[in-house]
Amino acid sequence: MKCKEKKKSKLSETFLVIKSFGSFFLRHHPECENFKGHAIKFRKYEFCIGCFIGYPTSFITIIILGVFKLNESIPSNYLIIFGILFMSTFFLSFTGVTKIKIIKIIQKIFIGFGSALIFWGIFSLNFSVFTNFIIFLLVFSTLITVLNIYHAYGLYNTCKKCESQFKWGQCSGFEAIRNKLKKYNLPNLIGDIEFPSKSKKQK
Repeated sequence: MKCKEKKKSKLSETFLVIKSFGSFFLRHHPECENFKGHAIKFRKYEFCIGCFIGYPTSFITIIILGVFKLNESIPSNYLIIFGILFMSTFFLSFTGVTKIKIIKIIQKIFIGFGSALIFWGIFSLNFSVFTNFIIFLLVFSTLITVLNIYHAYGLYNTCKKCESQFKWGQCSGFEAIRNKLKKYNLPNLIGDIEFPSKSKKQK
């Protein structure tokens, strides 16, 4: 009986921890002014623009092209070339224009659309399905790695300019999470997380 109660309490505790971090799972960025351009609001929830605009665009385009067999009527080299052109809008991020939210949203749509074209372009190549699948894995793992490195660097570059400087336990962007953990009487899981900042290293 005690074992069952213990398991139940552990499950409920895990659920409350997930609930506490719910906003971060949707935003993927701290809830502060420095990252407000990275999220889009829908009703009372905020969603990461990159994940909730780019990925769905890609999946929906892949399905539409496949269902209506549009990929079969367009040569694979055209699909790949136009896919690369749409995905190259990624480089707008280096110009700063994507700080304008509507431009950022359009960019993510283009990147998602471009990735879908490349997907079908690869699977339309005159090789075996297995070979095309290997090419797909190599190409998309490289693209995802590059995108994630860029996003990680962007997060680092923004946070290092903040007065909190990687002290997540003091960061205002995680205040809502800390308050929820406190409300549910849970351990402050991010209270003691701190990464060394440049100023600390110099000391």
